[in-house]
Amino acid sequence: MFDIYKCEMLKLKNTKLYWAICLPAVIGNLVSIMVMLPKITTSGEVASANLQEIFYRQGNVLTILGPFMFALISGYIISREYSDRTINQLFTYPISRSSIFTAKLCVIFTMIFLTSALSSVTVIFLGIVKVLTGAASFNMLIDGIRMNILTCLLSFGTVPLAAAISMVGKSVIPSMVLGTFASLVTLFLEIGHGMGSILFPWTTPYLPVREFGEGFAEIGQNPYTMIAIIILVVIFLISLAFCQIYYRKSEVHSGS
Repeated sequence: MFDIYKCEMLKLKNTKLYWAICLPAVIGNLVSIMVMLPKITTSGEVASANLQEIFYRQGNVLTILGPFMFALISGYIISREYSDRTINQLFTYPISRSSIFTAKLCVIFTMIFLTSALSSVTVIFLGIVKVLTGAASFNMLIDGIRMNILTCLLSFGTVPLAAAISMVGKSVIPSMVLGTFASLVTLFLEIGHGMGSILFPWTTPYLPVREFGEGFAEIGQNPYTMIAIIILVVIFLISLAFCQIYYRKSEVHSGS
């Protein structure tokens, strides 16, 4: 399995897919820097954002751009053999199709993890500085890192659906359309700060961000948490099962 995963990673070496990682990472880090800049209050005093707000804003960026970028990554990796007309050769290899698809899925997860990690570099660095200077607590830094990890894990939930759409459409375009729609809906839902916003599967990763940013959104335990998680898990499992079945039963000449 690792050899297949390695081969899939090598396929991306000379592609422009890494821009899909760099864009949210750059924007996330720029937002962290901008939030950190001193502001002048109405009373004329200089105030700077605390670590909680910086993590919260960085999380907002990741959860808003994530649906589009992650759908783009998923669609590209899954559909590339179809667009390059190499799917025939791939299906004739003496390797199970389930293993090939699983390796591709692991590559997608790796890309999402890298995107999440790179987007939080600045805020984690600022957090370490604030902790060392006594301007923030160590627990706040750990909670911020935990928020990013949970957001990343929840983002995996809709990946198989984007993969299924690109697999059936044999193109990256359907997943891009899906990702664009999901990001726009997520943007409007996050602006509203409502507790029910997490019920939309692509906004579920906003759950740990929302809970971390207590004071910036509605305060209190979210009654929709369990329902949102169940919806995301069901979508993940059903779309994953569909992908595996579709991939195994695809004709050798499909995409040629």
